[in-house]
This record gives sequence, C-alpha cells and structure tokens, in this order.
Amino acid sequence: MDPVPCNFSNVYLNASPVNSDNVWMIIVMSVLLLFSAFFSSIETSFTSFNRVRIKSLAQNGDKRAKLAMKLDDKYDKLLISVLIGNNVVNIALSTIATMFFVDIIAGTDLSKEGIAATISTIIITVVVLIFGEITPKVAAKETADKSVLRLSGVVNVLIIILTPFSLVFGAWSKLMNRLFRSKDQASFTEDELITIVDEAEEDGAIESDEGDLIRSAIEFNDVCAGDILTPRVEVCAISKDESVANIAKTFIENAYSRLPVYGEDMDDIVGILHQKDFFIAYHNNNKTITKHLQKPVHVSEHIKIADLLQVLKRKKCHMAIVVDEYGGTMGIVTMEDIIEELIGDVFDEHDEEEISEFKQLDENTYLVSCSAELDDFFEKFEIEAPDDEDLPQTVNGFVMKELEAIPQKGDVFQYRNLRVEITKIGPKRIEEIKVTVLMDEDSETE
Repeated sequence: MDPVPCNFSNVYLNASPVNSDNVWMIIVMSVLLLFSAFFSSIETSFTSFNRVRIKSLAQNGDKRAKLAMKLDDKYDKLLISVLIGNNVVNIALSTIATMFFVDIIAGTDLSKEGIAATISTIIITVVVLIFGEITPKVAAKETADKSVLRLSGVVNVLIIILTPFSLVFGAWSKLMNRLFRSKDQASFTEDELITIVDEAEEDGAIESDEGDLIRSAIEFNDVCAGDILTPRVEVCAISKDESVANIAKTFIENAYSRLPVYGEDMDDIVGILHQKDFFIAYHNNNKTITKHLQKPVHVSEHIKIADLLQVLKRKKCHMAIVVDEYGGTMGIVTMEDIIEELIGDVFDEHDEEEISEFKQLDENTYLVSCSAELDDFFEKFEIEAPDDEDLPQTVNGFVMKELEAIPQKGDVFQYRNLRVEITKIGPKRIEEIKVTVLMDEDSETE
C-alpha cells in the first residue's frame, strides 16, 4: 500500500483533540493578545494626542491630564517601557502558539513539527497584525485624547515596574543618539510651522483670520525695514527754515501726526516734528520749530522689523529714518507700518480708502499704479520673475529700467506678452501705466 502523502489536509485530519492543557494555552494566548493590543494603543495614543488640549485641562486642575503631561515629558522612558512590554508579550505569544499547534497537529509525530511551526507562524502573524497592531492603533488614534487620560495611571505603574530595564535600554538609546545624531537637527522650521497652521485651518481648528495672524507672526522676523518703508519720493517732509504758516498748512492738508524735518536736503533729516507740539507752539506765537524737534532715529534698510520695533519702543519714537549704505535717506518706517505687517492694514478716520493698484478697464487692459510691488505685478499677469539680483522693487523702477531713458507720458514698450504705456507722470516718478495683455498673434505683430 502506498504511503499517505504528508500535506496540510492530512495534518488537520490527523490532528489531536484539544485537551485541558490546550484550553489553558488558548486562554493565555488570548490574554497575551490583549496585552499586545494594550501596548500598541498606548504607543499610538501618546504619539497622537492633542498636547494643547491636554495641557489646558492640566492647567485647569485635571489630575489625569497633569499625569499625562508628566508622562509626555519623559516620553523616551515611556516608549522604552512600551516596547519592552510589547516585545515580551509578542515573543511569549509566539512561543506558546508554536507549542499549541505542535501539540494539536504533530503530537508525538516529530516529522510534522515543521508544518505545525509554519502554520503557527502564519496564523499568529495575521492575528497579531490585525488584533494586536492595526485595530488598536487605529482606535487609539481616533480617540487619542480620551485614551491618554484613561491609560495614564496604568502607564505610570508600568513605567515604575519596568524601571530597571528602562535604565539599561535607555542608556543604550542615549549612546545610539550620540553616535547618529545629526548636527543640523532642529525641532521645527518656519515652513513646517506654517504647514501646521495651514492644516489646522483646513481642518477647521482655527479661523482664516487667525491663520493669517499666526502666519504673519511666524514670518514677522524675516521682514526688513527696506521691505516696508515709504520711499523717499513719497515722504512728506518740511525744511527746518520753513515758515510756521506753511508748516501749519502742510499739517492741515496732509493730516499727518508727524513730519520729518530736513536741513540742507532730504539726506539731512535733523528731527521729527509732532503735530501736537507744533500747534501748541503755533498758538503761542513761536516763530521757530527748532526746540520742538524730536531727535530722529536712523536705521539701516536691513534691520529686521522685530528689532526695529524694540528700537522705537526704547527710544519712545513712532518714526524711523531708513538710510542706505552711503548714509542717504531711502525713506521712512512708522510704528503703524510695522503693526500693519503683523495684523494687516489699519485705517483711521483720516485715511482715505485706497484705490486698487490694478484697475481693470476691459478683458485685457489694466491701469496699474507704479507704486505697486513688482512681485505683485508679475503675479497679477502670470509672468515668471527673471533671476536678477538688481531687479527693482516697484513697478516704477521696472518701467525706468526697461525704458533706459527719461520717461515721457505716452512712451510705449513691450515686455513679453504685455504692451506697457505710460499714462501719468508726477514731478519725481512715473505714477501710472496702462498694461494691455497681448494675444499670441498681437505679440508676434508687435
């Protein structure tokens, strides 16, 4: 008679019946699987919970939240304890499972032990992945805050029990960190923080206005005085030798609270005149403003506005004179300019509503204010900015550079697919241009 081939179907047909010892093995394996799920849920919960929310609860006196934050502060020790517990449980589960399947499948037949071990490995791997890893981790991630509060007490006890092992493995972990730690390692970059804010805004955790304010605060220290200054040609200033009548007229017509005062020319700013101080002197029939001038604050165009804000606060001044590398006046920056960079435009009762820098006349034609930022100009007309370090900051500078001549009203030039015509010129600069977006055939004709 031919021998019966040894395959999986024969193994199951000839398997030994389950006895009382096997029942106990099943119970122990079930308990170990529960512990595996427990350790997996701890790891995910303490990785995913909302630290701001739990910290707020802790500050309001919640004892479980306080313990959770305490455990989070020593997360390395917590993680080592969880990994130790999880590995011990999974190894024990695999060992007992192998014994169980060998007993019920192979029995005393040593030739079937290999098949029994293979079946044990396959079944336990699938069971642990589904019920000991994936399921508890998904559930813990969805209820991370509640899980952290609920499990903190048990986790604290677990850490205390496994302290001797944690010390040994913790020392090894520190050694590995020293060996492989990157010198460039940083907690969060500004770009990462902004990404977090964007995600929070998309999830509805914060409002759009709140997101804008946070982003402005993050980027606040990247902005320099030269980026927000009022250019020299737009600065309203007065001569120190100006008559008080003309100064009064200037204050009334422009409604400024402060005016820079120059000596020989605009490169020689000798002081700042406050409207209140001037009109007190004016009504007292004072004929000179010299003794009412505040000492000007001169700063470089490269100073960060966060630092400039501290300078103005320390000097008790609301205006700074921005100078270039040769000591010439580039423009001014006020306290309001700095605050607007953080919270957006601030309007008072004297401010006129600003006219849009890009006014559309028809489908392809726009009137553009030459005080507009050149980056905004390129973005508006979907043009890739050239890689040029000497590129001007404003549309006025760009037009001057393209013309390479003294501009006149009516001058026309073409830049890529744009036809640019000068429509308005002031005493010191180009004030307005008309931009026509050319179609492909028009561009070729030009």
